[in-house]
Parts: sequence; structure tokens; C-alpha cells
Amino acid sequence: MSDILIREIVRKSIHLSGLLILFVYSFSDRSFVVFWLSLIVLAIFLAEWMRLKGYIRYPGFLLRPFEEHKVAGYIYSTTSALFVIVLFPKNVAMAAITMAIIGDLSSGIAGALMGNRANVRQMKLPHKPVSILIITFLMSLIPAYLVVDLTGVDQLPIVALVAGAVGATIADGVPWEIRGRVLDDNLTIPFTSAVLILLFSFG
Repeated sequence: MSDILIREIVRKSIHLSGLLILFVYSFSDRSFVVFWLSLIVLAIFLAEWMRLKGYIRYPGFLLRPFEEHKVAGYIYSTTSALFVIVLFPKNVAMAAITMAIIGDLSSGIAGALMGNRANVRQMKLPHKPVSILIITFLMSLIPAYLVVDLTGVDQLPIVALVAGAVGATIADGVPWEIRGRVLDDNLTIPFTSAVLILLFSFG
């Protein structure tokens, strides 16, 4: 097993801790989750500021090389989860966060297995390989459907979940740039999927 794959599995395993947000939210209301998640976001913002200033160091396997001197992905994922919960209905938020966690996790591991062939930054590809896009779509759609079904929140039309999974796949697989700056997919995946799920829920 390559070092790249091992590092990605470890990073994504930690990424799975975001499922705790869904677990707590399924048994509580929005105000409770927003309160404690806001405290967590403040804490990790402080820790990230201290890391970037050099006051503390994280183990190397927690960060990708390009994150060494930039804001790391977990900042975006936790913050986006908070705002998605604030802005969208409970069932939509839970589905979108699931897509962001499981879909992105599957994409990352599949990309590590493929090596540089899947690295859109390094190889300057217009999008990730089709095989990874398919994996991302399926691993966004199926877990989100199960989470909505098993947690007892209001059901969502399958077409809405499909639309959300398509949005998650595009946000993960195609680099989004604003003024030459690539947006972090931990930010774009949950918002894109949540907007599309909500739009197609009214169909």
C-alpha cells in the first residue's frame, strides 16, 4: 500500500468524524446543534490561526502538502456544515453533509489509488477521471438516501437526491476558480448539493 494511499485513508478516517454532526442532529434540534458546532468552529479557527503562526504543529499526515502554509480543508468542511445547518431544512442539510463527507472521502481514496492520473492540480486536468466521478456520484447518492431514510427526518424525492449527488460530483470533480483561486471542495460540495436538493424538492 503506497504512502499516499495510507495518508489519504488516515485523513479521510478523521474526516468521518463529521458524521458525529449528523448523529447529534438526528436526535436534537437546529438551535442545539448550531450552538455547540459554533463553539467547535471557533475553537478550530483559533487552533488553525496558531498553526499558521507557527505556535503549534500538527502531525504531517493530517495535512496535504499544499495545506502546510494555507488554511486546511477541515476548516472549510466544519464551517460549511454549520452554515448549511443554519440555512437549509434539516433533511436537506443532513443529506448535503452526508454527500460532502462520504462522497469526498470516496473520491479522495479512489484518487489516491490512481495516483497522479487523478490529481487535477498537479496534472492540470479539467476534471477528475470519469471513473472517480461515477464513484463520487454513487457514494454521495446512496449514503445520503440511507441517512435520510434511517434518521426519521422528512423524506426527500429521489430526484432531489440525484440532483444533489450530481452537484456534489461536479463540485468535487471539477476545479472551481474565482480570480485564479481554486475554491476548496469542502466548501463547494455541501452548498452546491444543498441548493440543488432544495430546488428539486419542490418539483
